[in-house]
Amino acid sequence: MFKRNIFSPKRLFRRKKREIGGDDNENELQSPDNHDDDLSFGVDDMVDNVQDSDLSIEHDTDLVTEQTPLVNNPPSDDRDEFLPVVGTDLSDMSLAESSIYSGYGSVLEESNDDKSVDYVPFTLETSHLNWFSALTFNWFVPLLELGNSKDQLNPDDLKRFPLPPSCKTKTVSDAFKLEWNHEKVKSSSSKKGQEPSIAKCLFRAYGIDFLKAGLLKLIHDVNIFVGPVVLHALIQFLRKPDADIYEGILLTVAVSISQTIMSFCLRHYFFRCYLCGLRMRTAIVVAVYEKAMVLSSAERQQRSVGEIVNFMTVDAQRIQDLTTYLHAVWYSFLQIGLSLYFLWQQLGQSCLGGLAVILVMIPLNKSIAGWMGRLQKSLMEARDARVDVNNEVLSNMKIVKLQGWESSFKTKILQLRDIELTHLSRYVMANVLSIVMWTAVPLLVALASFATYIFLGNELDVANALTSLALFDILRFPLFMLPQVINNLVEASVSFTRVRKFLLSEEHEAVSSGSLKEKEICVRDGTFVYESKKPKVDLTAGLTEEKRNFLWEIDLLKAQLHASEEQLKTATRDSVEQQDDLGFEDNELNSNESNVQDLLALKRINLSCAKGELVAVVGDVAGGKSSLVNCILGELKQVAGSVSVKGKTAYFPQTPFIMNDTVQGNILFGRRNEYLDAELYKRAISCCALEHDLKLLSHGDKTEIGERGINLSGGQKARLALARCVYVSEADFYLLDDPLAAVDAHVGAHIFQKCIIDELVKKRKKGVLLVTNAVQYLSDPNVHKIAVMQAGSIIEIGSYIDLSSNGDSVFSSLLAAAGSKGFSEYKSSQKDSITSTTLQAINTPNKMSIISSSTSPEIRQSQISTEAEVIADLMSETNESTTLGKASEALMTDEFTEREKGHVDKDIYLAWLAAAGGFCIGLLVLLSYAVDQSVIIASKWWLTYWSRNGKEEDEFTFLKIYAIINVCAIITMFIRVLMIFMSGLRASRLLYVNLLEVILEAPMAFFDTTPVGRIVNRFAKDMYNIDEKLVATMRSYLATLSSVIGTIVVVSFVTPYFTIALIPMIGFYANQQNYFTKTYRELKRIDAVSRSPLYALLGETLDGLTVIRAFGAQNTLTNRLQEMLDTQQTAYFLTTTGQCWLAIRLEMVGTSIIFFSCICAVLEHAVNGGNEVYAGLAGLSISFALSVTQSLNWSVRMASDLEAHMISVERVKQYCRLPSEGSHHLPSDATLGNWPSIGEIKFSSAKLRYRPNLPLVLKGLDITIPGRSKIGVAGRTGAGKSTIMTALLRLVELSDGKIEIDGVDISKIGMNVLRRNIAVIPQDPSLFSGTIRTNLDPFHTFDDERMKEVLSIVGLLKVEKSASSQSLYSLSDRKVSSSIQSLDDEVLEGGSNLSCGQRQLLVIARSILCKSKIVIMDEATASVDAATDTMIQDVMRSQFMDSTCITIAHRINTIMDSDFILVMDDGLAKEFDSPKNLLSRDKSLFKDLYSAWEKEQNRNES
Repeated sequence: MFKRNIFSPKRLFRRKKREIGGDDNENELQSPDNHDDDLSFGVDDMVDNVQDSDLSIEHDTDLVTEQTPLVNNPPSDDRDEFLPVVGTDLSDMSLAESSIYSGYGSVLEESNDDKSVDYVPFTLETSHLNWFSALTFNWFVPLLELGNSKDQLNPDDLKRFPLPPSCKTKTVSDAFKLEWNHEKVKSSSSKKGQEPSIAKCLFRAYGIDFLKAGLLKLIHDVNIFVGPVVLHALIQFLRKPDADIYEGILLTVAVSISQTIMSFCLRHYFFRCYLCGLRMRTAIVVAVYEKAMVLSSAERQQRSVGEIVNFMTVDAQRIQDLTTYLHAVWYSFLQIGLSLYFLWQQLGQSCLGGLAVILVMIPLNKSIAGWMGRLQKSLMEARDARVDVNNEVLSNMKIVKLQGWESSFKTKILQLRDIELTHLSRYVMANVLSIVMWTAVPLLVALASFATYIFLGNELDVANALTSLALFDILRFPLFMLPQVINNLVEASVSFTRVRKFLLSEEHEAVSSGSLKEKEICVRDGTFVYESKKPKVDLTAGLTEEKRNFLWEIDLLKAQLHASEEQLKTATRDSVEQQDDLGFEDNELNSNESNVQDLLALKRINLSCAKGELVAVVGDVAGGKSSLVNCILGELKQVAGSVSVKGKTAYFPQTPFIMNDTVQGNILFGRRNEYLDAELYKRAISCCALEHDLKLLSHGDKTEIGERGINLSGGQKARLALARCVYVSEADFYLLDDPLAAVDAHVGAHIFQKCIIDELVKKRKKGVLLVTNAVQYLSDPNVHKIAVMQAGSIIEIGSYIDLSSNGDSVFSSLLAAAGSKGFSEYKSSQKDSITSTTLQAINTPNKMSIISSSTSPEIRQSQISTEAEVIADLMSETNESTTLGKASEALMTDEFTEREKGHVDKDIYLAWLAAAGGFCIGLLVLLSYAVDQSVIIASKWWLTYWSRNGKEEDEFTFLKIYAIINVCAIITMFIRVLMIFMSGLRASRLLYVNLLEVILEAPMAFFDTTPVGRIVNRFAKDMYNIDEKLVATMRSYLATLSSVIGTIVVVSFVTPYFTIALIPMIGFYANQQNYFTKTYRELKRIDAVSRSPLYALLGETLDGLTVIRAFGAQNTLTNRLQEMLDTQQTAYFLTTTGQCWLAIRLEMVGTSIIFFSCICAVLEHAVNGGNEVYAGLAGLSISFALSVTQSLNWSVRMASDLEAHMISVERVKQYCRLPSEGSHHLPSDATLGNWPSIGEIKFSSAKLRYRPNLPLVLKGLDITIPGRSKIGVAGRTGAGKSTIMTALLRLVELSDGKIEIDGVDISKIGMNVLRRNIAVIPQDPSLFSGTIRTNLDPFHTFDDERMKEVLSIVGLLKVEKSASSQSLYSLSDRKVSSSIQSLDDEVLEGGSNLSCGQRQLLVIARSILCKSKIVIMDEATASVDAATDTMIQDVMRSQFMDSTCITIAHRINTIMDSDFILVMDDGLAKEFDSPKNLLSRDKSLFKDLYSAWEKEQNRNES
């Protein structure tokens, strides 16, 4: 593996000695080679020795990688020998992860070319290394050798060089938290109201190393001025014909030594700054993540996911970038001061002319910096908005595709992108002006100094002129760096402010136990409100934060039904003066009287739940059931009364929270750092009815679950989340928010009896608060009391007997509505609603391929053994794409294996160039750089010529020409900078558009197997690199490269012998760069790829914030983040180390150029000594050579960074090559007219598989579904029920066969036309941030009256009925708890400000609005109460009377009134007939299913 080993036998001997308890001073063990020169040298201090490493050698790491089942036994003492010795806790990881991390600190076997090599990881700060390796970063060589010996580096390879202990995430984070808490305490006690400073905290935590780096920079800066001094002395030497050659050699040696010292000091200065920046970014990322987990409900609503992602990406990166050149704040002025001092020696008081230019430019630059700061703030806000919508769309791509909304969201995102680019273009213009201004300063300083020198009557001397030029070159760097530093300071200042406000935002407060003595939940006269309803600050409308808060409090007072008129009048009267100060209008306080009634989520709640009690909560949609649970969890603002909880809670949310993890990982959740309780785990799986599902999943409980449970059905997600609750045995109370809604009736009965009653109430004696619409279960004697909620209040409470015996109670009406569902509904619908045309279609063999129940008795007997098995198999909701993947491996693709290999392909550069404007723009940019460098060379040459030939009478002529040349240099500089920045903006715009188009049209399989965080990484971090970093790096690279080329040309022209030394130097230069670039490129790729899991984890965390807090899983998730961050920061740490390794070697090349240019000039003294012309040219050559070291190093650094940033383009283009799911628009779409008109669907030999490596799910389906018919679909697990919807909407293309709708092959039409003409009502409703209007009609095709009518039909909006709507079924006839006041009501991300039932009703309203001829329903009414469900069914029958409706059945009662029942089995239609006919047959799969279901219902009723 390694060609050489940096670990000496002595070091390995010492480690082995420590492992067995030896001591270096003992004589029992002798080191085999006790060399005196084996010094201990650490980068933490270049002079101090480093402590011996505590690393030990493990003996049998293979045992760690075995999939040993966890058992409920305490760990044995032997377990310690298998733990990683650097502190990684395997108990926090999955078994697969632990086998990976066990490589730290151990002797591992790694195979490369079939050769097994042992290695011992090298840890900076703890491992021994000699002074030479530390000084030259030679300890990095083994990784370079490894990188050049294989095609691709892997994350495991980086474990050879883990992060130094001082850079470990936990160490860094703990240090920052300590200082931040201290700063907050200090700020709170400050009388001046001073806010805490993040910058101060970061400095106190990590500033010592940063200050030490400043000492190295001081040594470097002092040595910079050795060059100009030597240059002046060498010119004087060459002008003396009798000068001793040893004088020239001594000067050459002196300048070479000073350059070497500068090189080592500068590299170690940068290395320390890099480590400091690494720590700062780590601290910010962890602090933001931990803060996100404790945000209050109000703050969470105000903070979008995109904004928080930007805190962790852009803001943290900008704070990190600041450290590299922050010292320029002082060393720039040091260099400027010393330059002016030496210029005074050369030009005398004439240098004051140059100083005047600098003083004039400083205030000008300050104003530009302020302008840039304002532009930067606006840019970040625009970027937050764009990333937020990006993230929201990507997280809900299935809904976007089902609705055919790709073009709508594409337009919305591109509008936000255009706003962002407008802000970016303004910022770029300000940056261009800043760069040009400060780059022009050295030229203007030189011009002003020489002009003053001439005006004072002096004659320009070649030695003074060239020495001054060398000093001006030194002056160029601090003046060039000042705008960069100011730019970084501006950006970092904005980021500091943004992050500080976020870290100081309001936190969630856990509900206290109050005065409770026993374990109990108690709400007394509780009135609560969602703070998301608080109006947002709108400065444009005059709504300041102070004014907003005042109005909010007034509205809350008005909204409280218990608040007396006196209290409201007092609050208004006492604030009359404040109203005047805030600028209220007379009617402003009363402007929202009609809306305040809906502000309160809960009103005057009185409820208690003790241990061992089961309290059920029922009610209509938006009645406040989920809000009651949220108030107990502390997620609502308490307006009046009190809420107390004494004891631990476990929480099941109405929308199950599932993470991208294994089944077992989701169940263990926040308890992964504990040993598995096997018995409890088994009971949790059993009572939640998961055993059958685990048998079907490809890898049992080790099966990977996609983000948000994308590869599970709604019922499976619910049962998995419920199993998580059951596994928390020490919880005192279980808050279950509608766990029975998404599961089948038989599964619901099982869960209610086995899980809730038997396990939680009877066995554990726990308190259970059950929110449910399944009132049929509440007759159980273990239900202690039932609370009925309506409009946010508890209107009835009592036992089942008390409430049900009262015929006038609301609960009795709910029972009656529930009783009207099911087979009673079926029995009342035994009518022949099928047209004669439909009947003819059924009876015509040519129309129907095969619809019979000809299954043999033997086969049927093998399929059906018990009633329970019938139900479990036929009505299971398992996703076919998962259950059939027995041979498949991990669901999510591995980005590490997807990344590109080798050099960034030239096609990537050409792709960026094409997007930037093509070859013409590229040639113009290169030409502008060439012209600019030529003008700079001409400027210096003219100065040399002037000093030789100038006479007193024409000095001003030379000065004018010099001024013209410098002005031309400034103009060409402005042109080249502006041209490359504007080209970069054009490329960014086109690349983003291409990426967005491809992603939106990618097949659904891509989103099923790709974490959202990975895609967001492309749109966030990679696009940020392309927008800003790539162009800035390219500009610097071209500038330094042209400078290096210009220097070599000038030196070679003046001293031709220099070319002899140039050839080997170029060879060494190219060799070192190639040797370095391959590993560096791979490190950058690993760095980029390892960022994606961070964003994915953040997105998942924000989705399940309430669940995470309820389970106390914050520490577990923080540990996961720290592990991911350690992996990513290791790649960055090694990247920066590699930069320093290369820089030292290339600076040696620069030093060699200086040495050879000087020595060649010295040797020419024997021939040209005393020649003024030669002395001037030689001085010009040396002055160029003195600046080449920095330019040479910077050019290679920028070349490497350019390729590294091009990886972002590579990653974007990689996604741009994704296959499309099919054309969204086809020319034939225009000929379809009013298609479909009937809704007849015909499957002809349809075959479909979800992915190429999976078996067929549909295996030649032949069936014709008559138009306008109502179809119920049933079938066993994997039979193909859900696949029918997938095939109809072309989420997955058929492998063979075809599907026709009204005689049109759907594969021959555009996706948009197809999907917009098929309405889908999914089980999990998803909404997007915006308004009610944009969620109903994103294409603005319907008028407001029609949308209001539809909302009224589903009961979400009260409107006056028109005459035309009187005959329609409508939910507006009944009392509806709705917070929707108008179409412009705000909808927050994911519809989080609406209840689950309201979201479902809004989705139903959307489908009614479209009036599609084909409607597909997937358990569309699971989240509503029984009465609402019944009325919705009536509404849907009337609204979809002329539509073909396909209901995918999870509950038998939902399809009993269908015209036809389709029973799927093994990808084929086994039965297709009316329910009446199927039930009348002796041998019918559907009859067996119905009989089993009916018996289950009878048992429940009894």
